[in-house]
Amino acid sequence: MKELPVVDGVVLVHGGTCAADIWDEVLPLLPFPAVAVDLPGRGSNPADLASVTLDACVAAVLAAADEAGFGRIALVGHSLGGVTITETGYRHPDRVRSVIYLGALVPTTEVSAARLVTGGDMPQGVMQRMPEEVSKALFGNDLNEEQWASVAARLVDDTQAIINATVSGHPLACHRVYIGLSQDIPVPPALVDAMVGVLGEDLDRRTLDTGHMIMNSQPAMLAAALAEVIRAA
Repeated sequence: MKELPVVDGVVLVHGGTCAADIWDEVLPLLPFPAVAVDLPGRGSNPADLASVTLDACVAAVLAAADEAGFGRIALVGHSLGGVTITETGYRHPDRVRSVIYLGALVPTTEVSAARLVTGGDMPQGVMQRMPEEVSKALFGNDLNEEQWASVAARLVDDTQAIINATVSGHPLACHRVYIGLSQDIPVPPALVDAMVGVLGEDLDRRTLDTGHMIMNSQPAMLAAALAEVIRAA
């Protein structure tokens, strides 16, 4: 493992209907200390999905960093994980040095991720896994059949609370990066352009030529990109 110049380690935050194991392909390739967190109700972090809150997700991220022995951290949030890393970075600039959005949703203090994607909030409660043909069309456009089967087996139910959440503010005191994905269907380039203005004029914007599940389709590409942007912090 190589030392990082300004952080002790990196916490990877999964998106909706996923858990920490969605990062399994990329974690061994990262050339720095990193952990993937299970947000409440997923994987190793049991909770009633209907009662999960954004506060609880922020706490889970910090607990994962504490357990790994990380003081100052970089956060990488994929997809709906953008909500959690936004709130964590805004509340805890003392802990969070870098906030890296990866094909991620960026809500505002008034507009939830659900409204960004669909124009309105979702019913509160549990977010059920989508039918496989729907999720494959959204998430699997650049995955081969073996890769898609592996991803599909890891998809889980989720909470509607995070996609419906607004945030307290944006982590403008942190180093900020947005990595867009040119073949992304759930978070297409036009949506990225519409969202990222709230992240400040000094936002570092980059684009990689993959679909939404880059950690599964192109883990080596992602590992190299993350190493570059984190060391640039």
